Amino acid sequence: MNRAILVFATLLCVYSACCGADLAEQSELGKSVKDIPVAAHWIYDDLAKAKAEAKETGKPLLVVLRCVPCPPGKSLDEKVMQPNKELEAVEKQFVCVRIIQTKGLDLSIFQYDFDMSWSAMFFAPDMTILGRYGTRNASGPGSDSLLTAAAFQKAAERALTLYKGFPGNKAQLAAKKGKSPEYAVPEQTPGLQDRAGKETTKQTCIHCHMVKEFAMRAKWEEGKLTPEDIWVYPMPERIGLELDLDNGLLVKSVAEDTPAAKAGFSKGDELLLAGGQPLISTADFQWVLHSSPADTSLPIKFRRGDKVFERTIALSGSWKEESNIAWRASSWYGLRLGLKVEPLSPADKKSRGIEEEELALVVKGMFGKGKQKLEASGLRTGDIIIAVDGSSKNQTESRFIADLRLTRGPKDSVKFTVLRGDKKQELTIPMW
Repeated sequence: MNRAILVFATLLCVYSACCGADLAEQSELGKSVKDIPVAAHWIYDDLAKAKAEAKETGKPLLVVLRCVPCPPGKSLDEKVMQPNKELEAVEKQFVCVRIIQTKGLDLSIFQYDFDMSWSAMFFAPDMTILGRYGTRNASGPGSDSLLTAAAFQKAAERALTLYKGFPGNKAQLAAKKGKSPEYAVPEQTPGLQDRAGKETTKQTCIHCHMVKEFAMRAKWEEGKLTPEDIWVYPMPERIGLELDLDNGLLVKSVAEDTPAAKAGFSKGDELLLAGGQPLISTADFQWVLHSSPADTSLPIKFRRGDKVFERTIALSGSWKEESNIAWRASSWYGLRLGLKVEPLSPADKKSRGIEEEELALVVKGMFGKGKQKLEASGLRTGDIIIAVDGSSKNQTESRFIADLRLTRGPKDSVKFTVLRGDKKQELTIPMW
C-alpha cells in the first residue's frame, strides 16, 4: 500500500475512534446537513434506542436537540459532542442521544423553548423530566451568549443529584411536565403534515422553531391565540434577577424596585426550588416562569451562605412580555407573515414632528406569503405607520405585531395611517 495512503488510513481510524460517530454512521439527514462527528458515547438520532438503553441500564437519559442548519448553539454543540475529559466523565453517567429533527417527538414530554437551536433535556429512564438546559434571547452575534459548557456541566451534575433521589422525589418533579399539547407530535400540526414522511434534508425535516410557529399560526387562524402563546419562557431579568452565566442559578445582581428586590433577594443567593420544583439551570427557572400565571405569588427556596430560606415573589401585570421577539424564528411565520417594520429613530421622529410617545414604525420590507395582500392594499416599503385604527399610541415592533394578532382574526382588516413622504394616507388592509 502506498505509504501516504497508509498514513491517511491510520489517521482516519484514530479520528473515528476519538470522535465516535463518523460521517459513515450518521443518518441520511445528518450527512445532508453536514453534521459534526460526535463522541463514541453519543447515540446518533435514535431516541428509541436511547430510551431502551436507559431502561436496561438504569442510567438517566440526556437528550440534546440540535437544529444543525441553524448557527446558534454551534460553539457549545462542539464542546458537548466532543467533550474534554471532565465533561466526558459527567456525560458518561447518562445515556446520551443527539436528536437532529423533531418529527415523532412526544410533545407531552418534550416541552422546551422551541426557538432554541440547541437544547438539552434530562430524564429518568421512565421519562420523568429531571430538568432542562438552554437559554437564548438574541439572534446574530449574541445568539450564543447565554450558552456555556460550564453551565451545561453544572446542569448535568444537578440532574444526576436529582436522579440519586429518584423515585422518592418523583412527585416533586411532576410539574416539570406541562399541560397536554395541542398536537401529539409535530407532524400533526397544520402546515407540517406534508413533512410526515422520511426526513432526508433540511427542507424535509421539522426544525424546532417550526413546532412553535406553525402551532401558533394555526391557533390564530382558529381564533384561539392567547398572550401565553406569544410571551414565552421569560428571562429571570423580567422579575429583577440576573443569574451567573456559568452557574445558572447563582444571583449575580438584583435590579432595584423589581419583584425580586421587593421579595428580599440579594447578590450571592443560589436558587434551589421555584414553585416547588427543584432547579438545575436558568432554563429550568424559565420553565417555572413560563408555566406560572401572569398574576401569581411564586415561592422560591434559595441558599444564602450556609442557610436555606424561602421567599415569595409577587408577580402581576405585563412582566412576561418580551420587548423584542424578532429573534424568535417562530414569530416570523407565526405572527409577522411577511411584514417587517422597525421603530423610527428619535432623531427622525423629531425631524418629522412626531412626538416621542407617538407611534412611528417604518416598513422595512414585505415578503413571503403575506406580501401580496399587503402590497395589494397599498402598503409600500418606506411607509411610516403612525396610527393603527386611529390610535397613535407608541408601541414596540413586537407589541405592535402581537396586538394585531391578538385583537384581529383572519377575516378582519386593520386601518393603517401611514406617512409617505410628507403626506398622510389611510390604508385598509385585510389581515394577512
